[in-house]
Amino acid sequence: MIRAEGVTKIFGPAPETALPLLEAGKGKSEIQAETGQVVGVHDVSFSVEPGEVFVIMGLSGSGKSTLIRCINRLFEPTAGHIFFQHPDEGEVEITGLSDERLRMLRKHHMSMVFQNFALFPHRSVLDNVAYGLEVQGKARDERHRHAREMLEMVGLGDWGNAYPSELSGGMQQRVGLARGLATDASVLLMDEPFSALDPLIKVNMQQELKKIQQQLGRTILFITHDLDEAMRIGDHIAIMEEGEIIQLGTPEEILVNPRTEYVARFVEHADPTAVITAGTIAQPLDSQTFRTVSEADGLRFVAADDLPALHYGLDDQGRLQEARLNGQRLEIRSLDEALEREARGARREDLLMLCPHQTVLRQVLRGRTRTALPTLVTDAEGRVTGLIDELQLIRGILEKRGPSADSESLPVAEEASS
Repeated sequence: MIRAEGVTKIFGPAPETALPLLEAGKGKSEIQAETGQVVGVHDVSFSVEPGEVFVIMGLSGSGKSTLIRCINRLFEPTAGHIFFQHPDEGEVEITGLSDERLRMLRKHHMSMVFQNFALFPHRSVLDNVAYGLEVQGKARDERHRHAREMLEMVGLGDWGNAYPSELSGGMQQRVGLARGLATDASVLLMDEPFSALDPLIKVNMQQELKKIQQQLGRTILFITHDLDEAMRIGDHIAIMEEGEIIQLGTPEEILVNPRTEYVARFVEHADPTAVITAGTIAQPLDSQTFRTVSEADGLRFVAADDLPALHYGLDDQGRLQEARLNGQRLEIRSLDEALEREARGARREDLLMLCPHQTVLRQVLRGRTRTALPTLVTDAEGRVTGLIDELQLIRGILEKRGPSADSESLPVAEEASS
């Protein structure tokens, strides 16, 4: 949906004087001292797939807000190219658009939500949400109808006639989000929209955003300096330092394999159970840990060496058909179903659970309170790929969370599997 190639932004009256110094490998401070120009972003490339939440994060001054403003040309890039997948025209180069076509792009295809809400105090909540549709030239009845739908979606359906001064900060941010969604833009740019909110309201807004994104399928570029926020909402995360992207990957890849000490410091205190997935830590079913113990009724029964009394019956596709403990058949449920139906209390000895490989460890841990048996992990086709028991769970959390920021060396790690 969005593709950036070698984007550079230099602030100052003569940005061209800084480009050769950047190419020579000089840093921001050196260039500023020599030329008076300030490097905001240098040689950034990435791509954002349709429907994903792409998070750009870093400390203050890292270039993240400058980068997102280059995407819709609120800032003109000094060098590089930015492309947008237009629904009617295919890929168009944003950096090559005329002023008129750029205005049309912003009106219809690319909305922005700001940190400071940017609501009009003299307009009602409904008219604030409908503002983008008014700019598009939509009729009053149509824009109000759509604005009401967006207010319902963000939980403010009864507040259309109120004014921003009557709303709390969290409610004002919901109005800003509804306004960004109301234009039906395929891309939503969000510049630290929740950073001014109280922690509990902030988490609620993050959950609300994920829910809305799943309903509407919008593509979102989200700026934050908060790692927990990035890990919670991002499908991919780009971490910036000194105007450059120093690591780009899924939340799990970044947590498990920080490529630099700067990234390692970011992820050191992150909760690994909310990011690392079951497929990453499971004992592979095709490893030497498992062996075939018998075959019957078209099923191949396998067992782990350390669990000789627990047998899993797999069909010829590798899908679980039955399981036995000491010869007795076990009840089989999905992890989600077990968490929903099984009451808390003593762990069952006859319940076997399966979970998809992308399930985060926090869910697997919750499942451990319902059964004493290991959890089986399945792939996208429902085939059993591995097993997680208590030991594997503890080992996975400790070993897969990446090196500490105190490590003397941080090797470039291999890609995380999931």
